[in-house]
Amino acid sequence: MRVVINNGVELSVTEEPIEEVLPEGVVKNGKIIDEAAFLGMVEEIVRVHGLKGMNMRFYVPNALIIKLDVDIPNDVINEEVKQYITMEIGHTIHLPFKNPHFDVYHIQDMEETKKVTLFAAPEEEIMQYTELFFEAKLKPIAVDVQALGCYRYFYNQLTAQDREKVFLLFEINLTSVNISIFHQHYIEFLRYQPLNVAMKDWELDRLQHPRWIYHGDETYLEGEINDQINELDRIMNFYQFSLHQGMQTVTDIVLLGDMPNLSTIHRALEGRFSLPIHVLAPSQDESLDETLSTDFIPAIGLALKGGNK
Repeated sequence: MRVVINNGVELSVTEEPIEEVLPEGVVKNGKIIDEAAFLGMVEEIVRVHGLKGMNMRFYVPNALIIKLDVDIPNDVINEEVKQYITMEIGHTIHLPFKNPHFDVYHIQDMEETKKVTLFAAPEEEIMQYTELFFEAKLKPIAVDVQALGCYRYFYNQLTAQDREKVFLLFEINLTSVNISIFHQHYIEFLRYQPLNVAMKDWELDRLQHPRWIYHGDETYLEGEINDQINELDRIMNFYQFSLHQGMQTVTDIVLLGDMPNLSTIHRALEGRFSLPIHVLAPSQDESLDETLSTDFIPAIGLALKGGNK
């Protein structure tokens, strides 16, 4: 669990970032299994760091979120799109869970229809997180999608020329991978993939760099990472030929995540793809007199959505 305090505008944070490791089994596949343990950890963070009563935002767990593109009649005005989708869920629009919580992300007018992109997650799980944060004396005011937050952080470092490119964000974490593709600041592709790596094989050492130490089979972990790099090739082909009929392709790959030794993965990507490969790194934070860990980039991207946390 990572927390940053931010003014919602700048890339820097105003206080030391917070990181606590959830015990094994508290959260599984994005769902809270042990409410008491989860609440206890959040309450302790709030107490120790003086966060009582603060506004907060949180990410929908990647394992729960889906991105869906639907076509709706073009005579539905934009202000009524969400209401129309609500009525059509379960009829012409089908989601893989009951009682979804969804938000409309993008509306594009086509010749005969409107193409609507939405994000959805199980409402029960979102409410569970929200209620526990309230119980811990925080004030949840918004939820977000992690891929959007990471791009939001990246966007703040782009030049005007860069912003016309097609960026694939390859976020490789300790036990999962998030892949997203953005063009003209709009997300066109999203995939979450768990790695066959157990969290119990990782140990956090706050005094070392890399901060995370792997105690499992290093050869096996390397194979898992290579499988994900191979998958990028298939995803980029799908993007180019299935989504854009060969007319548009990924121009740049952006690497980030809390996996140790991103520099090694960077070299592997450079050896595999003839594209610019960027490692998304946090900027020097003068207020903390140190460089913030890459691990906190998603949290800063979330804070940049606005607000004081």
